[in-house]
Amino acid sequence: MTGSDGEQCLLFDLDGTLYLESNGYVQHCRKQACDFLCAKFGWSAEQAEEKRKLALKTSNQTVKGLRTLGYDLDDKEFVTHMRSGVEKYLIEDPKLQAFLSSLPQKKYVFTNTREVEAEKALRCLGVRDHFLGVYGADFMGDSCKPEASAFQRVVDDIGGFKLSECVMFEDSIKNVIAAKELGMKTVFVRGRDPEQGYAGGDGSDPEKRVIDVACDALTVENLREGAPWLWKN
Repeated sequence: MTGSDGEQCLLFDLDGTLYLESNGYVQHCRKQACDFLCAKFGWSAEQAEEKRKLALKTSNQTVKGLRTLGYDLDDKEFVTHMRSGVEKYLIEDPKLQAFLSSLPQKKYVFTNTREVEAEKALRCLGVRDHFLGVYGADFMGDSCKPEASAFQRVVDDIGGFKLSECVMFEDSIKNVIAAKELGMKTVFVRGRDPEQGYAGGDGSDPEKRVIDVACDALTVENLREGAPWLWKN
């Protein structure tokens, strides 16, 4: 898993990973997105929600998905509106801070949202200083997770690491599968968001196939036993 120097590179998703979707911010963003789409295209709330879900399912990123479906919109205007109000939902998280502080590896955020909005969220959580950089929609351009090119582009820009020397922390099973197929270690943050997790029951068991360790939140207590290799760097 690691290079000759034994070092790992840790990549963290933002939404549902560094904070849990249960705090209400994800639902707030989705409502804000629908409000924007209603005003932009004259859709009803039901139509906007249907299109939003279809866009996310199509491309794993709302803006990219809407454009793929043929709807043109300004990504900066849309994302700014969708993400507004973050300070009402995200607060400093001492357990997350302690977890990140305990890890000796180089750490980066890798998210499908725009960097400026990710930066705001990280500052609200009180963890921005733990990360050497933030990679988001502006950097990735036309690509996004779970596309292999998005992972490769980020790792290439970081430099000094192979994909097999990276660990991906995620709540999206699509992104976990993509990371594992590229040879990365995976830490899956379980959630109750049907748009990101997996329900099972289809004869497969993605937790055994692609997840190296799963947890309910990123804390030392949750991962020290299941992933001791995180502290053996």
